[in-house]
This record gives sequence, C-alpha cells and structure tokens, in this order.
Amino acid sequence: MRISVMSKTLLALGGATACLLAEVVSAKAILGVDLGSLYMKVALVQRGAPLEIVTNMHAKRRTEQMVLFDSGTRFYGADANSLYGRKPHLTPTGMSIMLGRSHDHPTVQVLAERHYPIIPEYNVTRSGVCVTINGQVFTPEELVAMVLTHAKDITAAFGVSQGSIKDCVLTVPSFFTQHERRALLDAALLADLNVLSLIDENTAAGLHFGIDRIDEEVQNVVFYNMGASSLQVSIVQYHSYDRKEYSYSKGKKVGSFQVLSKAWDATLGGGAFDARLVDHMATEFNEFLNKKRNTEGKDVRTSPRAMAKLRIQAGKVKQVLSANNDIPVFIDSLFDDTNYQTHISRAIFEEICHDLVLRSAEPITQALKSANLTLDDIHMFELIGGGMRVPRIREEIQKVLGDKLDLGMHINSDESMALGAAFHGANISTAFKVRHVGMADVNPWPIAVSLLDLPIILETGGLFGLGKKTNVEVEEDDEEKWSKQATVFKAFGKIGVKKTIAFTHDRDVACELDYENSELLPVGTDTALERYNITGVADFAKEMEAKGLGKPKVSLQFELSSSGITKLVKAEAVVEEIITVEEEVEVEVEEAVEEAVVEEKKEENKEEETKEEAGEVKDAESSNTTSEEGAPANADKKKAAKKETKTVTKEKKK
Repeated sequence: MRISVMSKTLLALGGATACLLAEVVSAKAILGVDLGSLYMKVALVQRGAPLEIVTNMHAKRRTEQMVLFDSGTRFYGADANSLYGRKPHLTPTGMSIMLGRSHDHPTVQVLAERHYPIIPEYNVTRSGVCVTINGQVFTPEELVAMVLTHAKDITAAFGVSQGSIKDCVLTVPSFFTQHERRALLDAALLADLNVLSLIDENTAAGLHFGIDRIDEEVQNVVFYNMGASSLQVSIVQYHSYDRKEYSYSKGKKVGSFQVLSKAWDATLGGGAFDARLVDHMATEFNEFLNKKRNTEGKDVRTSPRAMAKLRIQAGKVKQVLSANNDIPVFIDSLFDDTNYQTHISRAIFEEICHDLVLRSAEPITQALKSANLTLDDIHMFELIGGGMRVPRIREEIQKVLGDKLDLGMHINSDESMALGAAFHGANISTAFKVRHVGMADVNPWPIAVSLLDLPIILETGGLFGLGKKTNVEVEEDDEEKWSKQATVFKAFGKIGVKKTIAFTHDRDVACELDYENSELLPVGTDTALERYNITGVADFAKEMEAKGLGKPKVSLQFELSSSGITKLVKAEAVVEEIITVEEEVEVEVEEAVEEAVVEEKKEENKEEETKEEAGEVKDAESSNTTSEEGAPANADKKKAAKKETKTVTKEKKK
C-alpha cells in the first residue's frame, strides 16, 4: 500500500502569550524558590553537592520579600525591612498577591482594608493593576521580578557562579489560577530565569516529605499549611512501585505519591491575625489619645508611619504570645507626640481572633470531602507554615481530629517547600541524576473548550467581545450556527497530560478555553483562559471540495502542563482519499509450478470423494484431464501477463 501525505500547519493565533520556557541541559545549578507573601526561601541543588538552603548576606536562611525605593536606590530584604518603619510609603506590600489579579479583586482589596499606604490601582496605560511610588509606576510582575533577581544575587553571594544561575522551580499557592501562574512566569522571564516548572507549595512539601519514604502499603497524609496570607490543605497518598524502565533498577522499589485533593482559605493566614492585633491596638490608642487631648476624631490609622510601627509590633506580640500568656507593649511617640503603652494577654488575642480560629478547620473538612475520604482513612497529619505556631489554632485542629490523629511536625515547616521545589527541578532536569520519586499532582478546576465559526466571533467584536465590529460579511442561511462544547480537563484530573478532540468541519474556527464552573473558583477569578483563531480550515476545505472530497477532520490537541497551564499545542485538518489503481505487471512462473499442480489434483480428489458421499458425483475424469492438460502448458511458460488491482489511500493534511 502506498500512502501519500500532504501537510501544512494550521495557523492558531492565541489571545494570551504563552511562556514556553525550555530547560537548558548545560545548567550546573537549579534553584527552588518558595516565594511566600512575607518571606522568600531559596534552596539549591548543584552537581556533587547535597540539597541545601541558601543563606543571604546576613547569614539568614529566609529573606524578607520586600523592596524599598529611596533616593534612586533599591533596598532588598532585611535592609528594606529596617527602613520600613520610617518609610512605609516607599515600600510596596503584597507583591505576589497582586499577580494576575485586578485592582478590585477581594484579596487585593485587603491591602486597602488594612490601611497600607501603597494601594494597587488600575492603570490605563499599562492596562492592568499597578502601584505608584514616588511618581514611578510599577506592575506586580516588575516588582516580583526584582525579588527574584535578588534571589539570584544572594545565590551568587552564597558561592554559585552567576552564569550558572538560570534554571529554577517556583512554588505557588494551590489556589493560584492560570492568570496568576502566567503572571509569575512573566516575572521570572523579566528576571532572566528559566522556569522548569511551577509546583504547588503543599505538593513541594509533600515531595520533600517523601524523598526517603518507600511505603509498602498505601499511606494517606494531610498537609496543613498556614502561611502569612493564606491557608492550604492537601491530602497526599504515598505508595511504592517497581521501577522497570532500566535493567539496573529491576526489583528495586521507588517511592511515589499522588495528590488526591486540595482545599484552601485564600485570605486566612498569619497576616489576618496580625491585622486583628493592629486594629485592636489602634482602637485602644485612639481612645486613649482622644480622651487625653479631650478631642474627637483623631485616628492613628491616618498615619502610614504609625501603622507601620503597629504592624511590626503586632508580629512581635503574636510570636511572644505563642509561648507566653502576657506581653507588655510600648511604642515611643506613636502618633501626635503620644506614647503607646499597654499589656496584651493571650486571652485577649484569642478573643479578637475567635472567628478566624473557627475558619481554620474548615478546609480540612473540604479536602476530605473532595477526596471522598474520612478521618479513618488518614494515617498522618503534618503541620507546615509559620501560622500554625499559634496555640489556639493547633487546639482547634486537634478538636476536629479528635483522638484519631496527632499533629505531626516531621519536616521543616519553613524550608520544606523550597527544598521540595529544588528536588523537583533536579528530578525533571537531564543535567542531574537523583533518586527518583514519582509525583502526580492535580488541577482542582474543570476546564472546558468552546468552538465557534470564526467569522461569527469576529463580527461580534474581537476575541473577548470588546473590540469594534469588523466588515466581515456572514452569509445568512437556514442552518443553525455551528458550535461545540466539551470538558477537556476534568476537576482534580492529573496535570502534565495532553488531550485531543476531533470533529468534521469546513470553516475557520474560534477556540475558547475557559474554567467551566465559576462557583468552584476563588472569588474574583475571571473564567476566560485562552482564545485562539484557527485559520486555514476553510481554504483547505474548498481545495478538497474542488477535488470531490469530503469535509476535513479537524484535530485539536490541548496540554495541561506540569505548571498547571492549559494551552492549545497542535491544530491539524485531515482528509482521506481512497484511490483504486489497476496496473499490468509481469509475474515470474517457476518450474516448481508442477508441484503446485500435483497439490491441486490432490485437493480435487478430496473434493470428489466428498461429493460421492453426498450423492452429487460429477465426471471426475473430465476434471482430471483438464488439469493434466493444463499443467504442461503452464509449466512451459516462464512469464505471464497479469492484471493486479491496488487500493491506495492518500491522506491529505493541513
């Protein structure tokens, strides 16, 4: 069979720019960066060296995620933090929180509610959320890129050559949608970093937890992670299997884990407890000030510097009350030349945060429900993140768990995410050979694809329906407007997979990728993901129609990457053509044909005997004579003409 293939790639134009960051094989170092909302931790893996945490210029294992702009100079980390109390109006806050979000997003609005001096606003020129500092406008991507550049600088100061600091794996919260993840990739691109993959914070911690685990039986572990700005809960299932890819590993078991479910509270973190303390101290101070001055309406919240001092003090109070029952507070000349002095007890702290404590256990129930499990199915419960150090939170969690489970702290609650991210980078890089640990993460939201005729979409005003109407004319007919919808990736399906959908069509197609159920998404999330114009189908269909062939079969391949980003990776139109060809060929006839004749006679004799038994006897002699006469004639010929029919399938692609 002869197959002829004609191919031409369809043109797919996307509404969003894809960040395809390829791995550099020659890399000698990989960074794992845990980009928290308050602190940043950097882990490093190098050839011939163990996995380790990078210490900064101040010999600290974590660095404040902070940038301060003053007199044309940028200050980072501890240097910026030391100036924050005096110059809070020069220090943007919540940079990673603003990534990929609008100015009216609920989590972005929290910054205004907590009286931060720099409030994100929509910028018409930049077409997105921005902050203004000393007249300069910055996007969240630019600010995060500065922090990532500082991560490279402290790694270089740690002793790694600047040229080898390129590849990295970045952690993200479980509730980061495709919008936030793309924005983070853009920030890494600005920082000249090659992102091998993004990884969820709890998944990275689970990977670090499972490096040395080879469980003969299935073990279900809950990871409870309360950070500075959010709470995340993941249920992870550990097991082992025989790795048979290589001969030297046959019979050896390797550890593996799979994420079963995720749940979160995007606004409940250590910062929420700090904010309650700040509000309590501000209210108490205002009452004292107005009473002392015999005035009304004076409010410490109007002073950015005073509020910065209260935030710093609130962090210290929360930390001390984790181990003590009482703490004295004194702030010299807090506001309007007035000192602030008070005592705050653990009882007062727990009272003003009572509703927050009650919220701390809800994601556990949600995660169990999503995984279709009960507490009886859970073998371990691990605490990570700085927020879990509050005793009242641990008590509330233990109340939910009862006597069935103990609260475990078997891994470093601050560094496990960064270490897991670095190890993941070494696992997926071809530049390193490390212990293999199987990992399967999931995407918590269903993703749908919608297909429409492209001219119809263009007529309604562009990809998002916001542009001007074009002059495209659409022929009116009695047929219904063509459209198709399908769920391409289901909720809690594995990431790092590809799916293909196929359909018969003869016009150019507009392809829309969206989150399918807005109710499942974090509040304020736009459901629209990607928009593509797939052109070339109509021209190809007309070409095939002129040749009398049918409609093309269009195939679209979608990928849900390991970073949790969905995109169209391949578009193809195919028409199959079956052609019947008759050819006259010369067939060689060997002398051995006589043997074939003898065999033929034997078969005929057998048939004759069968017919006699059935009473249907025919003249066998005539048949035998014919065969015998024909044999010498065929045997004498060395060549004979023969017509042969062949069916050829031509597959035309575009």
